[in-house]
Amino acid sequence: MNKEIINIINTMFKEEGLHETFLKDVKICKSVSYSPREPLIYDFCLIIVLEGKKTGYLPNRNISYSSDNYIVVPTILPFECETYASKEDPFSCILVSIDNQVMYELIDTISKDEPIDIKKDNLSVFEDKVSPQIEDVIFRLVNILKSKEDSEILGNQILRELFYRIAMGKNASFLHKMFLNTSNEAKIARVLKYIHQNYMQSLDIPTLARKEDMSTSSFNTHFKRITMHTPLQYIKKIRLNKARDFISKYNYQVNETAQMVGYESIPQFNNDYKSYFGHAPKYAKPYCSGSK
Repeated sequence: MNKEIINIINTMFKEEGLHETFLKDVKICKSVSYSPREPLIYDFCLIIVLEGKKTGYLPNRNISYSSDNYIVVPTILPFECETYASKEDPFSCILVSIDNQVMYELIDTISKDEPIDIKKDNLSVFEDKVSPQIEDVIFRLVNILKSKEDSEILGNQILRELFYRIAMGKNASFLHKMFLNTSNEAKIARVLKYIHQNYMQSLDIPTLARKEDMSTSSFNTHFKRITMHTPLQYIKKIRLNKARDFISKYNYQVNETAQMVGYESIPQFNNDYKSYFGHAPKYAKPYCSGSK
């Protein structure tokens, strides 16, 4: 990664943590200490590592984050992440929330002008190399972040170009399938969004499958292929990550939180929470993630 990009970010954001910018969809995450493997949620986002290393863990698959590649999470997924950082070798990255409407327009145009080969075995999360064109867009992006006025006037244009470069990436086939309304990937993506918005309600698998005119068997198969979780595992992890946010960010009581995220049994909530996070529900420090 261009050293000047890193210097700009380090000058603007000196403290570790997750930082807002003048663009609401762009955040900067910095760390100077090792963070052990911990669960979090990534929403539809792009992760660009500037320096350092992070490893993402999914069932049966690990993803390495580095300055040589970028990661795209084209749907809402629970992850586990481990960050390698120190004062001598810090970690920093840019988190960009991807605009669905802009990506739909871009992919619709790309599909007409230059069809992209769509591989059947491609999974949802993918990584691609940082090309010179993408590095140039990132350089211009971090430069406008210095100014509120520049960000407001030029930000959307630069982000649109960045999304275009990503959509043209070698491994972006799932991204294209996600925006074909009748594809199984698009159907599952819509269900994931529905779960994300309605996690506090009673959710049963046959009803979720019928929402997208899928059989329960087909729904389960495609759901696990795309998310690497069964539907029930996915729903549980969404609820528990939401619960951690309520407790750590807003100091909600455990019993109140359990009910808010859809648990009827407080003991069951406590057991699931401890099994997932490794400790009982309690206050936790804020963390760098792609969650909303």
